[in-house]
Amino acid sequence: MKQLKYTLLIMLATLMLLPAGGVEAAETQKDLKIQDVFTRYGKKKNVTMVELSNEMLETYGMTRYKSITIKNDPEALRFTRQCLEADQQGARKIKEVTDDGGVVSAYYQLPGKDPDVNRFVLFKVNSKGTITLVYIEGELDSDDLITILFTKKDL
Repeated sequence: MKQLKYTLLIMLATLMLLPAGGVEAAETQKDLKIQDVFTRYGKKKNVTMVELSNEMLETYGMTRYKSITIKNDPEALRFTRQCLEADQQGARKIKEVTDDGGVVSAYYQLPGKDPDVNRFVLFKVNSKGTITLVYIEGELDSDDLITILFTKKDL
């Protein structure tokens, strides 16, 4: 009996040390093709990748936030557009802008495995060829996300 209590205590302590939502959140993005963009370009020169901590995510009702900015890389742009095209199957297009046959700005809401968790992909390429790709998931809905993105914060 004492051995069982000790084993349960160790298991509970181990679970408490795991980051909240870490494994599940990481798994939810793996079914998306855009994950390949983060993997392929995340550590290259002229690239900035951001992943928010759990504390920051909770403030905005998110469980995952990951963004990547790639400066003037035509191959990365081609690859990112291919990944977006694959992932937008079944997605709700909230906004999509094309120019010369290619997507230059997009905002998609993707179906998730959990009905309480919404997933969003935001994409933009500016006139200088800088690519920005953002993946967000959480309990927030499309209106919440727009409010977060377009409300000016007083510093």
